[in-house]
Amino acid sequence: MNMSIRFWDLSNMEVINIRNGKRLGHIGDLGINLEKGCITDLYIPSGSKYWGCIGKKGEYAVPFCCVEKFGSDVILVDIDEKKCYIK
Repeated sequence: MNMSIRFWDLSNMEVINIRNGKRLGHIGDLGINLEKGCITDLYIPSGSKYWGCIGKKGEYAVPFCCVEKFGSDVILVDIDEKKCYIK
């Protein structure tokens, strides 16, 4: 079984919070620990300020340890959204 994935494929997956079923969006960026060579956080933009094209409201910084499951087209996470939201 292949246990690797390209960022492009990862960024096309929808992220869903299993605590409330909310669709958080798609991954926009990753936090990476360069010493250990592992992903630390998933960054999910939460929308834009002006008509969906200029600026962004904020993002969710989801610790990688909060990822519960990777599906074929979805990532399930278990987070407290208030603690993970960054403006």
